[in-house]
Amino acid sequence: MTRGRRPEHSRENILEKGAELFARNGYNATGLKEILETCEVSKGSFYNFFENKEQFAVEIINHHKSIEFARWEEQMAALTGTYLSKIQWMINDEIRKYEEDLDCTGCLLANLTGEVSQASPLFSAAIRASSQEVLSSIEEDMLICQDEGTVRKDLSARELAEMIWNGWQGALLQLKVERSAEPLRRHVTALFKLIEAPDPKG
Repeated sequence: MTRGRRPEHSRENILEKGAELFARNGYNATGLKEILETCEVSKGSFYNFFENKEQFAVEIINHHKSIEFARWEEQMAALTGTYLSKIQWMINDEIRKYEEDLDCTGCLLANLTGEVSQASPLFSAAIRASSQEVLSSIEEDMLICQDEGTVRKDLSARELAEMIWNGWQGALLQLKVERSAEPLRRHVTALFKLIEAPDPKG
């Protein structure tokens, strides 16, 4: 007798709710019991989908990244203006979300990087790969902005991407300390002053 196909929509639901738990509580503070209760799934069903909590977290990283990439592209496509102005709008929209829910402690990838990136080779590889994909995506954005003349060209697109990503991660850590989104706003204000192309009129 062949085994029936596992319902992928249930699996995605578990991943999405798990991502919310890890974003709020962190990996170490989120126990399997809480995962099962929040996702409304039995232990047997959970282990049908995932080998263990560690593998669950790795799949959450990949799932969450895919969802966020798709959302970013969809929203960017709906905006008008220069490519840089679209990015500014998107970043400010992210900050507004943090202001509405400071208990959701920021970027899932950044949180897990700080907490468990060195916990195992599996975690390290997943986080390193996701971080590189994010950096490459920002680099592509910066290339577009450089082509349209809105971003400085004396730094490479990769250097600009690293400046944006590293600064954002640092601001998210400060958000937790201050319990305010102001560190993000300060970072973004300074960032765009640094990366914008100089006015040719002086």
